[in-house]
Amino acid sequence: MRGQLRGRQRGFTVIELLAVVGIMGVLALLAVPRVSDALINAELQSTVRQLASDAHHVRQLAIMRGANTRMDFLRLSGHPHQVRVFNELSQEMREYRRVLPARITFVTADENFAFNYLGEPIAFGNPTPNSTIWIQASNGRSMYLILSITGRIRISTTPP
Repeated sequence: MRGQLRGRQRGFTVIELLAVVGIMGVLALLAVPRVSDALINAELQSTVRQLASDAHHVRQLAIMRGANTRMDFLRLSGHPHQVRVFNELSQEMREYRRVLPARITFVTADENFAFNYLGEPIAFGNPTPNSTIWIQASNGRSMYLILSITGRIRISTTPP
């Protein structure tokens, strides 16, 4: 009876199991960089959308307060890149401070978006031409936050 049971038992050999585990390991190694890259891209998109929303809010704040308001995009050495908002007296409005995630950086030199009491973009009190903030992820993908002379704030994946 025991001999009959052994002949009928079905299963996988250790070699077959090792081969399947090895194939799954190779597939996992190929998939991890793609997943990691997708997460970095999602973080970049989320950050740029948040910055665009903040820029819209700063513009509305200038209109509501009836005073110039400025949004600075800062590349600080040794620190995460930051966004700070200042009122007409150049006092920082700390509640609007943003720190970028570690894998996201500003490529352009220190720039700002400034708005007058009408919500129009200004530079040193004068109307300003288009301003662009170049934002890059650690995987090399870039996005651009663009402020047009009309005050329109938009996001682009291609440089203006």
